[in-house]
Amino acid sequence: MTTVGAAPSGRTRSGTRTERFVICGENLLTLRIVEALQRQRGDGTEIVVVVADRAGRYVDRIAAAPGVRVVEGGRSDDDRTLLAAGVRGATAVALVDREDVTNIHRALRVQEIDPSVRLVVRLFNTRLGARIEGILPTATVLSVSETAAPSFVAQAIGRNTRQHVRLADRTFVVAGRREVGDETVLCGLAANSQTGAAGGPRLLPDEGQDPADYVLALAVSRARVTDQLSRPRTERLRNLLDRVVARVRGTLTRRLARATLALILLFVAGTIAFATAGGYSLGDAIYLAVLDSAGAAQPDTQASVAVRVIQAFVTVVGIAIIPLVTAVVVESAVSARTTGGTTRRMPRRDHVVVVGLGNVGLRIVTTLRERGVPVVGVEREDDTAGAAAAARAGVPVVFGDATRERVLREAGAEGARALVAVTSDDATNLQAALVARSVQRAVRVVLRLRDDDLAARVERSMDAISRSVSYVAAPVFAAALRDGQVLATIPVGRRILLMAEVTVGRASLMTGLPVAVLVEAGQVRVVGVFRGAGPDAVLEMPPRPHRGLKVGDRLLVVATRGGLGTVLERCAPRSVVAG
Repeated sequence: MTTVGAAPSGRTRSGTRTERFVICGENLLTLRIVEALQRQRGDGTEIVVVVADRAGRYVDRIAAAPGVRVVEGGRSDDDRTLLAAGVRGATAVALVDREDVTNIHRALRVQEIDPSVRLVVRLFNTRLGARIEGILPTATVLSVSETAAPSFVAQAIGRNTRQHVRLADRTFVVAGRREVGDETVLCGLAANSQTGAAGGPRLLPDEGQDPADYVLALAVSRARVTDQLSRPRTERLRNLLDRVVARVRGTLTRRLARATLALILLFVAGTIAFATAGGYSLGDAIYLAVLDSAGAAQPDTQASVAVRVIQAFVTVVGIAIIPLVTAVVVESAVSARTTGGTTRRMPRRDHVVVVGLGNVGLRIVTTLRERGVPVVGVEREDDTAGAAAAARAGVPVVFGDATRERVLREAGAEGARALVAVTSDDATNLQAALVARSVQRAVRVVLRLRDDDLAARVERSMDAISRSVSYVAAPVFAAALRDGQVLATIPVGRRILLMAEVTVGRASLMTGLPVAVLVEAGQVRVVGVFRGAGPDAVLEMPPRPHRGLKVGDRLLVVATRGGLGTVLERCAPRSVVAG
């Protein structure tokens, strides 16, 4: 076991107790959490990172961060490693290894060392996470893929996609200003007429100077949300009909459709022939055509030659077609049962192609499907858990190398609205995006890229949108370590805003100060304050700007990553000990 960096300290020169955050795991998420904590750190903040191997890919970059101490220890002496890292008495401990079992094991070890320490546990299995929170009362369980997926989905669909955030008995809506009533607007999120530091729309603008056209609004009730945000009735009816047609088309295989069409054509041809050559009325012609098509013809030697020829032809062809239709229906039913009970039809236009069905890709696919957006998955191997889960959910999956044009064409890339490439390899994601653009120049491209410099250059050169899963998830983990709760990530262009709930801690810098102290254009907006504690807390919205904050008040804020760090740092509890 070795340590790198400054030795732990219990207090600063001013006598304020040191905040100590311990992060267990060596990966890109660890590095991003360290960066997020550093943006919000005070003078008495210590960050300790526990790694299994000092030669890990990100360890040097983590150790190079100012004020970060790295503790190396193998799995065999985990308890000694955790003690050396200072988990006893730590402000919070984050367990962010890629393996769920490893994080659970370490969480249990930390709880045995110090039952009161706050835990933030990374788990992919959210069902397991709910049960883990039951046996670890101080734990907050977060899923990286579940946190990041909405950002990818929003970018794939488009920025004008509405987003709902539900909190207690209230629903907040992220939408264009024209889609909501002015009286419901809580704060502006972005103004397209202004340009921010990153070249995109200006975030959290000063609405006195330039009203935002992308806003956070309050919906008093679901009925009101529906009334305010619903589309015109004719458009809703059209969408309903489109879904019905899509459902019917989805249940028809090509062979079943052809056999059904042949039977319909036979019926129509028979009706016309009986009505013209036979001289029957339209009603009688339809009656005879139906019976003869079903093979129920009654011989009539007194009928004219034309009628007998028509009747014989329709009967013979009908007898041949009906068993074919029956066979195709049975085959379709059996096929549906063997594929998990759902018939998957490959969409050919206005769908989203998701390349890579790992943890993140699977979340994106299921989220798109829940929102009613057609989606097709692409996976290299046909025996992966993600591909099997997507197939069970009724999502068509194309197996093959997504860097080959043939595979993307099979997935319908030429008619897709977007391609989302989220494999674990940056090169594969980039190559898949380039191939997709060669198939359809206008396709919207959203990439998962870990390398920041590569991501920035790709965005500029090919008008793509890049997302790092750890970039989106790290602020959520950092806020949880600070005892904050991120309620939603709100994508705006290529950047994100965070809607969070932050508690005013004991002896924090904000105690007794008004909310207005925190508000900063472009960084922080406070949309509400929960006054009081527990179920008796009252939401003051908008908050009175000059009323002082008390310990236990909970702030409802919308902020940038840096802005949230400032809020968390200023609201963090502090205790002064005798010097």
